[in-house]
Amino acid sequence: MIEVEGAHRLSPAEREVLRLRVVAALESGQVGGYWWAAEVFGVSERSVGTWWRA
Repeated sequence: MIEVEGAHRLSPAEREVLRLRVVAALESGQVGGYWWAAEVFGVSERSVGTWWRA
């Protein structure tokens, strides 16, 4: 499990890395959906959905 404390405090470059990690985890099946990805990475489900659709 990957916990990200205070993701809103990350720099733009760090947020981009986080976004790519979340999308990669969804693509590979490491997490089973938006809710699970949000819990694992410490971000909102809404963010996960936005990143996935982008």
